[in-house]
Amino acid sequence: METCAGPHPLRLFLCRMQLCLALLLGPWRPGTAEEVILLDSKASQAELGWTALPSNGWEEISGVDEHDRPIRTYQVCNVLEPNQDNWLQTGWISRGRGQRIFVELQFTLRDCSSIPGAAGTCKETFNVYYLETEADLGRGRPRLGGSRPRKIDTIAADESFTQGDLGERKMKLNTEVREIGPLSRRGFHLAFQDVGACVALVSVRVYYKQCRATVRGLATFPATAAESAFSTLVEVAGTCVAHSEGEPGSPPRMHCGADGEWLVPVGRCSCSAGFQERGDFCEACPPGFYKVSPRRPLCSPCPEHSRALENASTFCVCQDSYARSPTDPPSASCTRPPSAPRDLQYSLSRSPLVLRLRWLPPADSGGRSDVTYSLLCLRCGREGPAGACEPCGPRVAFLPRQAGLRERAATLLHLRPGARYTVRVAALNGVSGPAAAAGTTYAQVTVSTGPGAPWEEDEIRRDRVEPQSVSLSWREPIPAGAPGANDTEYEIRYYEKGQSEQTYSMVKTGAPTVTVTNLKPATRYVFQIRAASPGPSWEAQSFNPSIEVQTLGEAASGSRDQSPAIVVTVVTISALLVLGSVMSVLAIWRRPCSYGKGGGDAHDEEELYFHFKVPTRRTFLDPQSCGDLLQAVHLFAKELDAKSVTLERSLGGGRFGELCCGCLQLPGRQELLVAVHMLRDSASDSQRLGFLAEALTLGQFDHSHIVRLEGVVTRGSTLMIVTEYMSHGALDGFLRRHEGQLVAGQLMGLLPGLASAMKYLSEMGYVHRGLAARHVLVSSDLVCKISGFGRGPRDRSEAVYTTMSGRSPALWAAPETLQFGHFSSASDVWSFGIIMWEVMAFGERPYWDMSGQDVIKAVEDGFRLPPPRNCPNLLHRLMLDCWQKDPGERPRFSQIHSILSKMVQDPEPPKCALTTCPRPPTPLADRAFSTFPSFGSVGAWLEALDLCRYKDSFAAAGYGSLEAVAEMTAQDLVSLGISLAEHREALLSGISALQARVLQLQGQGVQVIIKTCL
Repeated sequence: METCAGPHPLRLFLCRMQLCLALLLGPWRPGTAEEVILLDSKASQAELGWTALPSNGWEEISGVDEHDRPIRTYQVCNVLEPNQDNWLQTGWISRGRGQRIFVELQFTLRDCSSIPGAAGTCKETFNVYYLETEADLGRGRPRLGGSRPRKIDTIAADESFTQGDLGERKMKLNTEVREIGPLSRRGFHLAFQDVGACVALVSVRVYYKQCRATVRGLATFPATAAESAFSTLVEVAGTCVAHSEGEPGSPPRMHCGADGEWLVPVGRCSCSAGFQERGDFCEACPPGFYKVSPRRPLCSPCPEHSRALENASTFCVCQDSYARSPTDPPSASCTRPPSAPRDLQYSLSRSPLVLRLRWLPPADSGGRSDVTYSLLCLRCGREGPAGACEPCGPRVAFLPRQAGLRERAATLLHLRPGARYTVRVAALNGVSGPAAAAGTTYAQVTVSTGPGAPWEEDEIRRDRVEPQSVSLSWREPIPAGAPGANDTEYEIRYYEKGQSEQTYSMVKTGAPTVTVTNLKPATRYVFQIRAASPGPSWEAQSFNPSIEVQTLGEAASGSRDQSPAIVVTVVTISALLVLGSVMSVLAIWRRPCSYGKGGGDAHDEEELYFHFKVPTRRTFLDPQSCGDLLQAVHLFAKELDAKSVTLERSLGGGRFGELCCGCLQLPGRQELLVAVHMLRDSASDSQRLGFLAEALTLGQFDHSHIVRLEGVVTRGSTLMIVTEYMSHGALDGFLRRHEGQLVAGQLMGLLPGLASAMKYLSEMGYVHRGLAARHVLVSSDLVCKISGFGRGPRDRSEAVYTTMSGRSPALWAAPETLQFGHFSSASDVWSFGIIMWEVMAFGERPYWDMSGQDVIKAVEDGFRLPPPRNCPNLLHRLMLDCWQKDPGERPRFSQIHSILSKMVQDPEPPKCALTTCPRPPTPLADRAFSTFPSFGSVGAWLEALDLCRYKDSFAAAGYGSLEAVAEMTAQDLVSLGISLAEHREALLSGISALQARVLQLQGQGVQVIIKTCL
């Protein structure tokens, strides 16, 4: 290997150039990405040993850098000889994990014009090649044949130097970077071709880029090699650092870009309970601090009267005699039970006997504000030891209540005269134990009600009641033979009920019995009794609770001697008069109305019903009628800043893209949990228009049972619809998850709100088209809200074509929709009937496992869903009304809402005979026998019910007419031998419809008679 000590003038020139290079060479500033070095010629202090052919071409030269460290360079300067073809091949370079390799060259190049006599042969460029191999080719001749090297580029100098630059020790160093790849073999060789230039390779550096190993968001990400293509991102899952955790099912992720930079961080880790974030790691909470949840960023000091003695505490333990209630959060201070109430006082009034208590709050509330008071009443006898007491029992009443008092006053009623009472008032709070009311922290008073007669109402006997007299008796308050038993006197006060208690009469007696005379017949009197021993005065005693007695009438008294025939005659005439009145009222009530849309002339309709169409605040604006959908959306929806929406987790794929759960943070408002519907980047123009149409539709609605639109994001790269978050999801899934946990009344309570929302939509002129339980969402407080706008079939072909899917629209679609593609509010009513069935069936699939085509045929043939288990009969009748084949016969949503609201308030109407308890004229009762057409015989009626097997049984029992069938009961069906419960239920439903038809015909007959009389 040659050194700089040679006589050749060009070699001397190159040696001088090497000395000048030391002034220019310095440490190379690393890029922002991490570079993995595969070859660095400057780092080698020994000979590089690259292969040069021919031998008089490239030469390896030794030199030093600015730190006097030896460096190895290659140079060639055969500029005076033509047709130069000098090759220099590096050793084998392993590519490691790199696919996209960078080659950095630092070189100097002589200006050909500054070399005398070299104008025709001197060049100012050189070529760079690479050759992929699986192993080292060795030091032999560069293999230019066979697998020829691939050319990287022709390299030219940005700046070249002259002879004058050498004299002034100025050296112009050029740096060029080229990339190769993607590489598929284990390594490669670099080759440099000189074609007649005066050039020196000062440095050859080969590397690939990778994303540095880093910690971000408490997750560690390993060093990751960049992909070869600029558009490719490598997704890398992070690992949470010690004592931290990520979202379940969603680990933190980042993407390594082609330039070695980390991009698009998704998710992060949070320090576990008991640990807090400190830079890039989690440290334990010190003693005296705690952290209860990963959601909290920092440890908190222990609340008052609690302590944490260990590191990494997740909660603080209460000190002795302190506690937390089950409803207190871990951040609440520990508290203790309160002391006893102070200054308990009472007042006793004896007529009536009322004990009033009042007290002051305890001196120590225990550090809580939820102090309540509880009363314990003990009754002690007038004789015996003071401790011989027993609970007062249910007789004594407490006002306003006995336990849970927040007031500091109470009143006790219905005390017994002649008794001694002890009343304890205990102060309680959220940490008082179950036995605190009977503990020691109470105040008490003992009160004696004085002597008297502690009679209960049922202890006073009504011995004889006559038209003008009443005889009463009672037990003696003092047992016979006891001291003072013979000296007891009784005072009886009585007056007519309804008159003032100040207008009364008095009777006194010495025996426990009395007969009061000179009373009015058929009059109700109020009697009160009190007793007194010889000592106390009458005014000191109390009367017993009042009892009422009705004296007999003169007719009742005389009836004992009159003929039974007269009594029978009077009763019969009275019954006939009452029956006639009831039937007249019943006939008038049973006029057919068919929800205000059925038969009857217009004049009768005006007499019975007054329908007013109240204009709504706005009419629905159909998105299809808008020229500029985006502008229309901005009229009805609030434009949100994309930075105010934070995505937390994915909820799955939506109709137009991704559906996520996130948070909405608006200025001056609390953070709000929201659902974010994002339009996918690959969405078509039609999908984008559909996305905007859904936003425009939702933005026009403002109802408590319709999913609320919070706003839209249209000014970013991703379109978003932001709505309120419904934590329980779709109604059908919610019902299936809670099957058996809800009773019929709770299920029915979900329906009026939905009916109210549909009433609102129909009044705006909006037809939902896709009404189903899966398009109803349930909030955290169990409020149901309509959603799924614009997701129903748009025409008949779409509705029928999709019947093969698991959620066929045919299960919810009205017959006119499937046959003719007609959508209206009436078709939504049909679908709402299916929703009511789904709710009562706990989200069961309508029509079970029947296919869509089978459902279409069955509905066309008249089949309707039977009532689910425990479904009230009235509710199922409403479902049948919604499933009328004629859209004009179906109820309106305003009527459905009214009926459901009444059902929820009174879910079980009183059961009574049809002839004595007519049904009110609601739309449910006015069904025009639509489920069954006009029948000519009992056999035709049974065929409509698909119960032809019972024709002979009905005929043999004498039921030959529909009028006779309409009077049948459940017991009659059992008598016919119909043992299957489902058949009896179907027959009873048909009988109820027959009864309604009979009442309608009777009502029409009454109307004709009235018109004739007029």
